[in-house]
Amino acid sequence: MAASRAYLLDTNIVLHATRKDSQLSAAVETQFGLVSSGLRPAVCEVSIAELLGFTRSHKWGEARIQHLRRILDGTVVLSISQPGVHQRWSEIYSHARSKGWSIQQDHNDVWIAAVAAVSGLTLLSTDKAAFLPFRGTSWLDVILLDAKTGAILP
Repeated sequence: MAASRAYLLDTNIVLHATRKDSQLSAAVETQFGLVSSGLRPAVCEVSIAELLGFTRSHKWGEARIQHLRRILDGTVVLSISQPGVHQRWSEIYSHARSKGWSIQQDHNDVWIAAVAAVSGLTLLSTDKAAFLPFRGTSWLDVILLDAKTGAILP
């Protein structure tokens, strides 16, 4: 993929990066060059909260928590308070609700989508249920990956 493209990483992409020998993370780096690119990937601050929740609810060890911190240090954290995000959240939520899309039930995913859309970033995610309906629309630029292999889903 083009190294000049800027990405917002969904929570699940960062979560996989914390796993030892993650096939998905290796595939993401091979395909998108996130580490080797001059552009730091972004994450939404909502993902930070979700990830911190994982560290507690799944009782991560100190080594994995430190690994997460190093990963996050290599990203740009984007706030939901940036101009236009709240408006875009309401538009995405309303549209998804009117269409019966599953993302409407996970407000965190709506925040992540809104931040990606307002920031003009391509969202990388394995969450097919939430983000597949957006592919090919003007709502969101999203690339969906297989959660096991990291292959781009058709």
